[in-house]
Amino acid sequence: MYPGTVPGAKQGTTGDGLYKSIVSRYTIRPDGTYHNMYADFNFQIQKGGEINFFMGNGLNPSFYGVIITAGTLTAGRWTHLAFSVHTPNGKTNPDYATVFVDGVASNSTWKSGARQLQSSAPINLGAYMNQDGDVKWWRGFLDEIRIWGLYRNTTMVKSTMAMSVPTNSDGLLAYYRCNAGTVLIDDAHNYDGEFVSGAGSVQYQMSGAKLGFLLGAGRQSSVDVVLPGVGTSPFTYVIETIPDPTVGSLKSNNTVILSNNLPFFLPGNVVTFQAANVEGRTTTFNYYGTNSAGREANSTVVSVSVDRIACNPDACGVCNGDNSTCTCLQIPYKGYDFLDLERILYLYEIDQTLDLINQVEVQIDQALDALDDSYSASANLNAEFTDLKGFNDDCLVPFDKDLEHFVNELNQMS
Repeated sequence: MYPGTVPGAKQGTTGDGLYKSIVSRYTIRPDGTYHNMYADFNFQIQKGGEINFFMGNGLNPSFYGVIITAGTLTAGRWTHLAFSVHTPNGKTNPDYATVFVDGVASNSTWKSGARQLQSSAPINLGAYMNQDGDVKWWRGFLDEIRIWGLYRNTTMVKSTMAMSVPTNSDGLLAYYRCNAGTVLIDDAHNYDGEFVSGAGSVQYQMSGAKLGFLLGAGRQSSVDVVLPGVGTSPFTYVIETIPDPTVGSLKSNNTVILSNNLPFFLPGNVVTFQAANVEGRTTTFNYYGTNSAGREANSTVVSVSVDRIACNPDACGVCNGDNSTCTCLQIPYKGYDFLDLERILYLYEIDQTLDLINQVEVQIDQALDALDDSYSASANLNAEFTDLKGFNDDCLVPFDKDLEHFVNELNQMS
């Protein structure tokens, strides 16, 4: 977030004498008024520029179950702010909450009273109504707003605070990139929002904040990385840090970028990542843009995940195959579609079964003839002889005819 630069606030200031809410959830209390003791939560900048988070506990006069003040917001720059509430399983009251300022954590345990959980009330971005009856509007810019359904610790927050995240990330409930024009779209496809006019009204413009990104590379493969800039101003792109050499390296044209030739000024905006012979490893490198106005205030992080070589299947689905040992049929095959081929295969299997049955029938007939001609069978052998003949006449012969009928039906479908 970036304070100031909107009507009603001095350019780039934080301590302007106004409370400025970043995100909140609250509702009216039983007597029809608003009060901090009934707020589910409010994350705000206080009138002196202090970063502040609190949760109401319904008590008076000590009406904060959690309250955290985490330093003062810096003017004139983008700052990553986050809070996370840890609630034990099966409990309503949290045991502690954490505020993060550019990844640095400030903690506080739950004090007393009951959390004023308002799960049916909307979450408000940039607005909060407190006990003086005045809406505390945010005055500045917000970007890359993410709402999670789980507690995120310092490692988790730091790993994504300067990067975009996949919209299907574990626990991600809502993701507002704030790059969809005058509407508030949830890229996690759960909770689209809307802008509400208020003091000075809501304005929309591209923030200019540049996020890092994640890309994938196969083991021992090369990937060309296009480095994005901001706006239309020309930049010289500068590699500031290199990847872990055990995971991969960077090249510009034919020059390998090493730690002893940093910062490395690129001739364009493309750098090549060469993956090492590893799998399941991730590494990062940083770059920034610079021009006559100076260098960008923040570097951009590129994270690269190296895993097994991506499958490039041949016609039989064999990775990196060349069809030379391919025994499967490409569809369509000689004008036959999938159903045609399936019918042909069924007919083949049935033909094989009919052949087998015919062979069994012939062998049974031969055995019966031999027994009948050679001698008079005993009573026991006679009974077995009769059973075998019955099996042939009552089972195999009808089954053979049924299969032949089924074959005729299939042939008529062609």
